Amino acid sequence: MIDVSLRATGAECEVLDERVNCGRRGQLGLRLKSLACLLHLSVACSGQGPVAVPSVEIDPVQVVSGSPVQVTLTFSVLPTAGFDEDHLVFLHFLNSDGELMWTVDHYPPRPTSQWQPGDTIQYTKTILMPLCPYFGEAGVLVGLYSRDDGARLMLAGDEAGQRAYRVGRVRLLPPIRNTRFSYRSGWHPLESDSICMQWRWSEQVGALVFDNPRQDARLYLALEHREVDDEKPRSLTVSVGDGIAARVEITNGYVVQEIPLTRSLLGDTDEVAVGLAVDRPFVPPVLPGEENTDTRMLGVRVMGAYLLVG
Repeated sequence: MIDVSLRATGAECEVLDERVNCGRRGQLGLRLKSLACLLHLSVACSGQGPVAVPSVEIDPVQVVSGSPVQVTLTFSVLPTAGFDEDHLVFLHFLNSDGELMWTVDHYPPRPTSQWQPGDTIQYTKTILMPLCPYFGEAGVLVGLYSRDDGARLMLAGDEAGQRAYRVGRVRLLPPIRNTRFSYRSGWHPLESDSICMQWRWSEQVGALVFDNPRQDARLYLALEHREVDDEKPRSLTVSVGDGIAARVEITNGYVVQEIPLTRSLLGDTDEVAVGLAVDRPFVPPVLPGEENTDTRMLGVRVMGAYLLVG
């Protein structure tokens, strides 16, 4: 049995003067080559001042490791702000020594290229906290950056350095007894960038197996991707036996899908095998303009899973 939690994003980094060039490596995504790389991501200046005032609220503020939380992000766009591309939002979680433990990178629901001076951009995002061997207070930083070159935008707030801004704290509690997941078939080996940043790629179809709770439950799946092509979206079908629990679009960045599993769908067997089927798997080197040399057939990248029973 394997408990899979979290997350990693990354890039190769080369510091030149006051600039950092970031390029994809290894697996698809925005993984970090190292924690040091993350903390020294590009802060190349865009020539403008702060573009927004950020704030973050986390509910609950005391979180059991491995469980989902609701994160509400607010960006108050300043009068002089201008955006020439769709930037990603990053959330960094640091231990009490200020060391990075994990990061959540995602595109906001309303692209930054559509943000206008005076706008208040607010949205709530579900994330899965990692099953990480650290308990206690964790600092939370936020920022905006370009996927193309890693350049970060200046914000108005309490800067921790490298254009990452302090927005709050959360307390991580030891894990309680929860469902343990087994990645039985259709999965590539577990990968990680650190002890807190782990993921597993499926093939076209992967089976996620756990003990049957014999009552209604909700399956939280943390996924992270970037676009494969611009022709049409990919979809993920979640099923139990012949019954379909959900069919969702595979979106860019980090997203947690909440899948309802009814008692009748789970059946009476001791174990439940949830199938994750991707309609269009891909091989990275085959994609136009892709520098990735990974020749595996990839379906969906699972950063974590959690089953809420009852």
